Amino acid sequence: MIAALWGLLACSPGSAPTAPTPRARPSVLLITLDTTRADRLGPYGHPLAETPAYDALAAAGTLFARAYSVCPLTIPAHSSLFTGRYPPSHGVRDNGDFVLGPEAVTLAERFRDAGYRTAAFTAAFPTQSRWGFDQGFDTYHDPLERLPTQLDWRDERPADAVVDDALETLAGVEGPVFAWVHLFDAHWPYEPPEPFKSRHAGRPYDGEIAFAADQVGRLMAAWDAAYPDSVVLVTADHGEGLGDGGEQTHGFLLHDGTLRIPMLLRGPGVPAGQRIPAPVSQVDVAPTLLELAGLAVHEGVEGQSLVGKLGSRQLYSEALTGQFNLGLAPLHALTGDVGRYTRGGWGGWYGLDGPRVLTAPDLSRDASAEDAALTALLAAAQPPDAVPNALDADTLARLQALGYVGGDPLAEAGEVDPRDVIDLVPLTWRVRQALGRGQLDVAEQALVKLETRLAGTFGVDLLRAQQLRALGRRGDAVEALAQLYLRSPGGTLALQLGDLYATAGSWAEARDWYIEALEHNPMSPEAMAGQVRAALALGELIEAEALAERFLAVYPDHAELALVRAELILSAGRTDEALEEAAYALRRMPRSPHALAVHARTLWAAGQADPALARLGEALRLDPTALDHRLLRVEWLLEVGRNAEASRAIAPAARLLPEDAAVRALSRRAEEALAEELGR
Repeated sequence: MIAALWGLLACSPGSAPTAPTPRARPSVLLITLDTTRADRLGPYGHPLAETPAYDALAAAGTLFARAYSVCPLTIPAHSSLFTGRYPPSHGVRDNGDFVLGPEAVTLAERFRDAGYRTAAFTAAFPTQSRWGFDQGFDTYHDPLERLPTQLDWRDERPADAVVDDALETLAGVEGPVFAWVHLFDAHWPYEPPEPFKSRHAGRPYDGEIAFAADQVGRLMAAWDAAYPDSVVLVTADHGEGLGDGGEQTHGFLLHDGTLRIPMLLRGPGVPAGQRIPAPVSQVDVAPTLLELAGLAVHEGVEGQSLVGKLGSRQLYSEALTGQFNLGLAPLHALTGDVGRYTRGGWGGWYGLDGPRVLTAPDLSRDASAEDAALTALLAAAQPPDAVPNALDADTLARLQALGYVGGDPLAEAGEVDPRDVIDLVPLTWRVRQALGRGQLDVAEQALVKLETRLAGTFGVDLLRAQQLRALGRRGDAVEALAQLYLRSPGGTLALQLGDLYATAGSWAEARDWYIEALEHNPMSPEAMAGQVRAALALGELIEAEALAERFLAVYPDHAELALVRAELILSAGRTDEALEEAAYALRRMPRSPHALAVHARTLWAAGQADPALARLGEALRLDPTALDHRLLRVEWLLEVGRNAEASRAIAPAARLLPEDAAVRALSRRAEEALAEELGR
């Protein structure tokens, strides 16, 4: 019954690919285009598109005119694409708060078990291995190297870098190969490189799509030469609002701008030049690729193979971001042959105009049948226990820089429909951007507006806590985060509380919160690193070494733990090795105040006082509230005789924390040193 409710296809006839005859298994290439609307590609009718690679693929294979995402967010959508299961079944419901669990059976695991070499090449933070996407891949390349001079978090590799990586890695690798290539370019902010920027002047989103298409063409040429007669599928995780329904980006609403995605399929047994009008879903990708490779579709897959007959069915999509982030009503939708029914705080029917579902609801249509079907579908869902994810302040900021708020996965459903307050979402971006730029007055103005209309919601209260931290009101920030933790205990909040106590030098309290974070998520590398740092700071070297050995066995190359390794090596007096390790971690996390501070300490130990002071200054510019970094820099300035700078550096802490004994003592030392220097 549950399988039937979750979308088994009816067996009415339709034109579709046919199953392969027995032969050597074909190599399979899966390309996912992040944030790419179907209607902005040439084969889907966009007159201004520059997408010859997709035109060629459509001519050589089959185009699905009405393919839909299960969720307009990267992590849940890719989880469905790789498992063939809807979000309620695989349990990944939002970006940042969920990880695809090890019990999931993924495409890569099936291909690897069938003797394929499996490799993934991803472009962005939301598709890194930390979200569980590496299951079944022999090779998983997800580096996000950034220059220390970069001024903001735009955690992505451009399409040409990803394709270069794939071509270099796969050169000479014999088939059969299953490769996944993920391109992030069309995601906001839209900044296409030349010549695509000039060719699409005033249309930067189209320029990003054109750039990605150009690189797909380059990838396809090399792939086809190496693996002839292979299966190739190009699709997207979700689209982009571009104003549809009032939504500029994606994540909150369920309309065709964010749900209708390209799906182009080519390979042996796939009809050339075919256009399939029947609705299909991301959950159909896994069973389709398995069948075209001659592999059986495993139990638990909720999608339908597109090989053979197609028929009528209702496709499920959801958007829970409004609930988790802002305390709004969750959105659920069923899309079928004649339109879409979407239910949140209210239910509405959206009819068809050609292949496109309209953005305005038809309130005159009786949608009671669709409402009942959606109710039955959700009642039949048996979601697994969610695999939690813990985000430290830096990691949360990285997701927020990509447009995601950060919320409460345990939040109860509210009554306000996201469609009715979509105008407030840009205010959350304004707060995050202003905080990142240090424009605290701008952040405050936008935050007050949010608190007026969405008072008491988790996401808005979290932004308030971050504003308090940016203002240097550490005690108030701790209290605000602690209150949020009491509302919804989780690893992300525990980590942020640990980091706040750590920056204040309160390492015993910090350790308690890092332990708490690890209890919520036993695989959190940030919580592991925090525990080791706390043990070092508390003088427990043997404990720190034992913890580091245990954690490094789990994450030998993780940047956070590389910093731990650098600190341990430094404590052992091996300065040159510590410098190398700290520099490696800093390349991976160039805007992490902690990484900058560790590198500064290794430089200081190596006798490089000026570079060390400059590095620690960078750390303080990124986080002026980090008391431990400020006190250390003042100590160093006094040691090298830069007494006036030391006096200026301690002044903010002396104003904010006049009762702190360490601050008072260091402030007095700085005053005395400066007075002696001036001969007073």
